[in-house]
Amino acid sequence: MGSSRSDAHPFKRSLALTVGLRSAGLAHAHARLVSADPAPNSTVSAPKQLELHFSESIAAKLSGFTLTDSHGKAIRCTPEALKAAKAWAAAPTSTLEAGVYTVSWTAVSTDDGHKMTGSYHFTVK
Repeated sequence: MGSSRSDAHPFKRSLALTVGLRSAGLAHAHARLVSADPAPNSTVSAPKQLELHFSESIAAKLSGFTLTDSHGKAIRCTPEALKAAKAWAAAPTSTLEAGVYTVSWTAVSTDDGHKMTGSYHFTVK
């Protein structure tokens, strides 16, 4: 006869719960974008600097971002030093013209070494 789910061995239920909780905890350990300036989906005057702030300390040599215009053309930016280990900043080398821009970022957490990526848009008026 088949066994029902309630007949499962208590150890197996406990193990499944432990694995599930550990997996959920690991997902929160990755560096994720928590704020940015300019903010995602914002409309701003031409920014002199872009700043991205993450939930975890990031490995500076393995992390960063690129800025592209609405045609996909990369905009040169000069990295700028920030004292916060959870942030990255760069300044466009020329004034941004009106249009939509995309920030594509990569963040490698110093805690777990996992690489996270993402992107967002902002508009210069």
